[in-house]
Amino acid sequence: MQLSKRYHPERYRITRPFAKKIATIYQSLTGTETIANSETFIAITKHIQETYNDEIMGLPFEQRPENLQLAMHECSLAIHYAAYVCHGRQVFHFNDEITEQFRQTDVDEIKAGALLFPYSSFYMSFGKQLDLDLYGDSRFVDGAYISIISSPDEKILQILLSTCPDDSHNTQGRFDWILHEDKYYYLPLSLEIASEPISLVAKHALDDDLAHTRQSGERAILEYEKMGARHRRAESLKTELAETNSGYLAFLEALKLIINGLCYLSAYPDDVELRWPFDTPKPLLENINRAQKPKDIQRNTSKLTSMGYTKIHFCGRSFEPKYTENQGLGSQVRAHWRRGHWRNQPYGPQLSGRRLIWIMPVLVRQDKADSDQLTGHIYCSNR
Repeated sequence: MQLSKRYHPERYRITRPFAKKIATIYQSLTGTETIANSETFIAITKHIQETYNDEIMGLPFEQRPENLQLAMHECSLAIHYAAYVCHGRQVFHFNDEITEQFRQTDVDEIKAGALLFPYSSFYMSFGKQLDLDLYGDSRFVDGAYISIISSPDEKILQILLSTCPDDSHNTQGRFDWILHEDKYYYLPLSLEIASEPISLVAKHALDDDLAHTRQSGERAILEYEKMGARHRRAESLKTELAETNSGYLAFLEALKLIINGLCYLSAYPDDVELRWPFDTPKPLLENINRAQKPKDIQRNTSKLTSMGYTKIHFCGRSFEPKYTENQGLGSQVRAHWRRGHWRNQPYGPQLSGRRLIWIMPVLVRQDKADSDQLTGHIYCSNR
């Protein structure tokens, strides 16, 4: 599989006939802002709805979906994709080893003010998490679109959790985006109180979102049922409510990956290497390296972009997984993890500064579980 197709933005570009157009609309109406104004939202929704109506005409009537809310759901995803494109298509790739370490690292004490963001909008890729089936329909968490809304009055962290299908599902068909809804979970988090733990902010936001969805959904369903007939909108509301309930725990676990990833980018920027994926066509890379004029570099870069290739931020350049004595990666049955955490460590003159230090988790064999010599690895920043 082309490495680039690991990333949701590239899969989105391939499967949506309107992907290029919505990015153009966003850039012309919103520019470099990370929050779409009402004009942008209306224009993108209109274009998606028109495309949807045109596309379903190519489907037999019996195959057309009953869920009439697809266009609205698609619009939210489209807005985040468009913001990602307009901010330079920045992808941060976390490999399987470091992702596993994140899953074993606690983030309960991370303060909202400790997080730094490399770009206003970007995508974080963790790979398919087979234990995080977001809505129980074989759509697995694989990454997140991240964007920051900053103003004198507020600072909002927007998270849109993306998913990918199982390996048996082919996402190349013309009607795939219509017949197989691209599931996601969106949640904005307020970072106004810098001293508040980000995990607590997320928990409160999730609880409020769940309560609001339940109340509004149940109220709307009741109103429809009073009409005395089966109504399509009532059925779709029931589906949305069930999905919100089922996705709650998966999103909480996925947040651990996202917060750990943001901590990592904040604390260890020197461990991130920007380079082309290994499967990028070598002739085009050679053309870029040989090019003498900026326009030649841009022409070849644009060609690569049109083929689905872009430079990727590979995270963990000097990262080495920490395992116990005589235990290599996958060499023995794993017993249990000694969990990691992040320490907000003082440094500098009179210890006036603070920086995040990762106390990494350690994989401990059962027969060595009580050994005093098995301690967490301290991963230090060079800042």
